[in-house]
Amino acid sequence: MSALSFELKGKPDQRLDLSPLVPERLKDLKAKDIEALTIGSTRVPLTVGDAFKLKGNDPSEIRFVGTDGRCDKIGAGLKDGTILVEGDVGAYLGAGMKRGKIEVKGNAGVLAGASMAGGSIAVSGDADERAGGILVGETMGMKGGLLAIGGNAGPMVGERMRRGLVIVEGDAGDYAGGRMIAGTILLKRKVGRGAGYGLRRGSMILVEEPKDLLPTFGDCGVMEFDYLRLLEHWLHEAGKNIKLGGRARRLMGDMSVLGKGEMLILA
Repeated sequence: MSALSFELKGKPDQRLDLSPLVPERLKDLKAKDIEALTIGSTRVPLTVGDAFKLKGNDPSEIRFVGTDGRCDKIGAGLKDGTILVEGDVGAYLGAGMKRGKIEVKGNAGVLAGASMAGGSIAVSGDADERAGGILVGETMGMKGGLLAIGGNAGPMVGERMRRGLVIVEGDAGDYAGGRMIAGTILLKRKVGRGAGYGLRRGSMILVEEPKDLLPTFGDCGVMEFDYLRLLEHWLHEAGKNIKLGGRARRLMGDMSVLGKGEMLILA
């Protein structure tokens, strides 16, 4: 059996809702039934067969080819299986997913990994604002799993995050970790204004010191953290060559709220 592949025929004239194209929804459907699924988002009807050319027959492995920023909700609600995207994706990538694996060899739109509870998402390019943030209708952002962004992240990455790990290998926009409840965010490069705004608990690990530190964080000085060494070991086992060491300057906050979070700036 080969991966079930969806190749975009041409640039769509409307945004596409691709949330039905996940393994648990497709496993009992024949090719003609899949092609008949509605994916349009306007009054003009649009089906899978209108927009995509289908190949393969294994719905546990799904592949999208040639997608662009109008292809929304890829992997939304994913409960099992793997999805590989060879192209860009639109909004709500992997939003609310429970398990499984998503890999995108391009850029992602807004709210990638919004309120996800498990599984892993890897975006090789940039992710737009509120990655790992709050899905519409939810009260919390990311609740578990791993979200790895190879490029830059837009504003408010990890907004109101509750659990899990976010890794940003490029720059991060303003208010990273905004209103974060718990969890871990690792930022490898520059960070915009207001990092950790409203941070209640959890850890923000920064390789570079932000130019704009909020005054509501208390400086605890440079300390040793076995946690950082353990995290580095885990990252290496997961195939990510990120050096953390064991020393970091610890800032406690945000003291304007609960104030039990921490910002660790590697020393």
